[in-house]
Amino acid sequence: TFVPAANISGGWIGDNLYPFFKELFGLWLGFAVIVTIFLFSVAKLFRILISSCIYNFLKNPEESIIKAEEEKAQNVVQAKKQEYLMQQKSDRAIPKPNILNRQEKEEKNKAESLICPAVKQTKVDSKIFDYKLPAVDLLKNDSAADFETDKDELLKRAELLRTTLADFDIGAEVKDIIPGPIVTRYDLVLSPGIRIQTVSGIIDNISLAMRTASIRVVPIPEKAVVGIEVPNSSGLIVGLKGILESAAFENSKSLLTLALGKTTDGSGYVTDLASMPHLLIAGATGSGKSVSIHAIILSILYKARPDEVKFMLIDPKRVEMPIYRDIPHIYNPCTCAADADIITGPREAAAALKKLVNVMDERYTKFAKEMVRNIESYNSKMVETGGEKEFYVVVIIDELADLMIVVQKEIEDSIQRLAQMARAVGIHLILATQRPSVNVITGIIKANFPARLSFQTTSKIDSRVILDMLGAECLMGKGDMLFLPPGEARPARLQGAYVSLKEAEKVISFINGQNFPRLYEPVSAEVERNVGFNANEEKRTRDLIPALKLINERKRISQDLLKANFGGSARATNILSILETEDFITKPEGTNKWQIDYDKIKQYLEETERKACGEKQS
Repeated sequence: TFVPAANISGGWIGDNLYPFFKELFGLWLGFAVIVTIFLFSVAKLFRILISSCIYNFLKNPEESIIKAEEEKAQNVVQAKKQEYLMQQKSDRAIPKPNILNRQEKEEKNKAESLICPAVKQTKVDSKIFDYKLPAVDLLKNDSAADFETDKDELLKRAELLRTTLADFDIGAEVKDIIPGPIVTRYDLVLSPGIRIQTVSGIIDNISLAMRTASIRVVPIPEKAVVGIEVPNSSGLIVGLKGILESAAFENSKSLLTLALGKTTDGSGYVTDLASMPHLLIAGATGSGKSVSIHAIILSILYKARPDEVKFMLIDPKRVEMPIYRDIPHIYNPCTCAADADIITGPREAAAALKKLVNVMDERYTKFAKEMVRNIESYNSKMVETGGEKEFYVVVIIDELADLMIVVQKEIEDSIQRLAQMARAVGIHLILATQRPSVNVITGIIKANFPARLSFQTTSKIDSRVILDMLGAECLMGKGDMLFLPPGEARPARLQGAYVSLKEAEKVISFINGQNFPRLYEPVSAEVERNVGFNANEEKRTRDLIPALKLINERKRISQDLLKANFGGSARATNILSILETEDFITKPEGTNKWQIDYDKIKQYLEETERKACGEKQS
C-alpha cells in the first residue's frame, strides 16, 4: 500500500516537533529551522568550530581552481610531447632534430608559466620549523646567586653608621640590615623631629666615615624608616643566568619579558616591556648601558621565536650590535627579509622609523577590519580562524644623541607617533643615550616614555632630566642603576645583569645553527607608496600663504601683527620661523628689524595661484 510522505517521520522528535514548526513557519521554512537546530546541536556535541568549517569551505574552491589550472597546464605540455613523438615516428624519412619548434616552445613556456605563479605565491609557513629556545646552560653560572655575608662585619658597620649620625646630633636606631651582592641597605628609625633632609645633607661625611665612594639616602614609607644604601667592600658580578632561572622569569607568559638585574636584597628583578610600553635608558659613558641592552635582547631571545618577536636594531656607533646581524629575528621595514641588517646611518635610521610608522598604520587598518583592539586579540582570532599572526617589533636605538644631531626633526616626529600609538599593534621602543640633556631627551619624548632606566650620571641636572629627581649621580657605575616603572613614585635600585661577549656569541650560534628562515610580512613593500595628503605640509602651507598676503598688504612684519591676525603667540612665532627659513624675511646682524623680500613673496604667491588653477582645470 502507498503511504503518504506527510505521515513519514524519522523518529519521535520529528513526529512531535515537525507539525509545530510547520504550523509556525510553514512547510519549507519549518524544515530549514529543524535542520539548522540539528546542525548546531551536532557542532556543539562534537566541538566543531563552525567559523573554521566555513573558512575551509570557502578556501577549498580557490585551491581547487589553482590545482585544476596546474593539471590543465601539465596536460597541455604532455599532449604536445605526445603529438611530437607521434609525428617523429610517422615521418622517419626526414631526420629532424630533437627539439620543439618555436610555436611549441611558446606554448610550453606559456603552460609552465601557469604553474610557476602558483608555486611562487606559496608562502613558507614558519610553523613547520621546529625551533628550540636557547638553554640557560649556554651562559656562565651566576657568582652572586649564593653570596655569603659576614654577620659580624654588618653589625660593626651598622654601629659605625649610628655613631657617625650621633656625632652630628642625629639620633637614629638601626632597625634592619638588608645585605645584597653589591649594596647593603641599613634601615634607620630617626628620632622625633629629625628630618630626612638633615641626613641627606651630611652624605659626604657619612661616606668618609664608612670609607665608601658613594652613599644614597632613600625614604621607605611602607616601613616608616630611612634607608641608607652603602656599597659593599667587595662586590660580586650579577650574571644573567641566575635571573633567567628564577621562578619570576620562567613563569612569565609575556614574550617581551626583560631580566634587568637584581635588587639590593639579591632577588632577581623581572619586568614586562609590553606593559611599559616603551623604555628610556640613560647614563654616562662606561656606566653599563650597552651591557644592559645585550641583557635585554638575550632575555627576549630566551622567550620568543623568530616569528613571534623581531628586533629593529639601530646602532650609530657600529660596534655594539654587529653580533646580532645574522639572527632570524632581525627586521628592517625598508628592505626584504633576506636583506635585513643592523641600521647604522642616521638618515637610514630616520627612513626606517618613518617606514615603521607606515607599518603601524597598515596594522591598524588590518586590526580595524578584524574588529580587534590590540595585537593580542588579533593573534587570538587568527588562531581560531587559521590566519597568520602578527609579530612584535622591538626597536632599540643604542645612541639617540648621535641621531638627533643629524636628523632631529625626522627622528623626533617618528618617535613621537610610534610612542603614542604603536603599543596596540605590538611595536615597542627602547631608546638609550649617554647624554641625557634636554636637547636629546625632549619634552615630547619624555612625555611618551613613562618607564625610565638610569645608570650613573655626571651631574644632578642629568639625573633630573632622566628621572625627574635626584639620585642617579650617587650611583657607582658598572651596572648600578635606578629603574622607575610606569606609575611608580620611587625608583628601584638594581644591579644590572652582566653578559659577556662570548656568552652572547654562544646563544647566537645556537640560534643560527637551527637555520630558521628569516620571514616576515611583506608589508614593508606596500608602505612605500605616495600618500596624497601630508598633514604637516598642509598646515604649513595654510599658515604661510595668508601670512605672505598679509605682509604684501601691510608692507611690514612683526610678531604682534601676526598674533593679532592669527591668534596665539606660539602660532605667530612658528609663522615667523617658517618665513625666515624660506628666506622671505631676514634680519641682518646687528639690527633688530626684519627685511622683506617682496619679489620672492610675489613670485611665490603667483606660482601657488597658478598651481591651484591648474588643479581645478584638471
